[in-house]
Amino acid sequence: MVGLSEEEQNSMQIPSHMRCDACHAISHKLTTNIRETERKHGKGKNVQKRLRVDQYEQSFEDTCKDEQFWGEYYGVTHGKDGHNYFNGPGLTVLPKALHKAQTLSMETTLRKGGMWSHRMREFCEQMVYSSEEDLDESDMYSILYESTPNEEESRGSDSGSDSSDSSSSNPPPPQRIIINKDTRTFREKMCARTCKKFPTRRPTTTEEELESGWEPFDEDAFTEKKRAQRKEDEAYRQAHKLVEDLTSGRGDGGEL
Repeated sequence: MVGLSEEEQNSMQIPSHMRCDACHAISHKLTTNIRETERKHGKGKNVQKRLRVDQYEQSFEDTCKDEQFWGEYYGVTHGKDGHNYFNGPGLTVLPKALHKAQTLSMETTLRKGGMWSHRMREFCEQMVYSSEEDLDESDMYSILYESTPNEEESRGSDSGSDSSDSSSSNPPPPQRIIINKDTRTFREKMCARTCKKFPTRRPTTTEEELESGWEPFDEDAFTEKKRAQRKEDEAYRQAHKLVEDLTSGRGDGGEL
């Protein structure tokens, strides 16, 4: 793979300089899947209902096993500073001034021997079942449960505030959320030792992210792009199959 180091191409584990970012990414996915599980078992009610042990354990297990997600949504972005950056949901995207080339999807690198998707699953399982922070699944869920966002945080303050409220003459401007508060709380607990040993090259505070132009990875836009790509791929396969059928005489009118 052009632009990837030997470790990035051949290591069976997440490259050392990407381990902090990979830990943050996995923390994000563990958090979002737990929130989805809570909504599912809460039957849509706006209540903070604690999951049973088997429910949160299953959520953690399903997250780590989802190699298709790890393969499709995460990859490497080349920076103009000569470094490669891990990229995907739960992480920030390089500013345009630093961005050198398009993200390499992990699905692509997996087919060419990079094994990125496998690496993410293995790293996720290490985090859940043999955490460097000495946290078991019960501890992990307790952190997530205690950091459950309130209704306003769930909607996201970047959607803007209600300007019709005139109780304050100078209301503060809405702050754009880079990484959700509950994800940040969880990843700080999960990744403390990993990120101390293998520091990220990204900004480490919201203020630094905002000041230096780092944007949140837009998972919805990326999903829509992949959906459109799948439609194009399917249309191409159908057209290619039709040409093959007609050429071999299997198509309509091919045999008299």
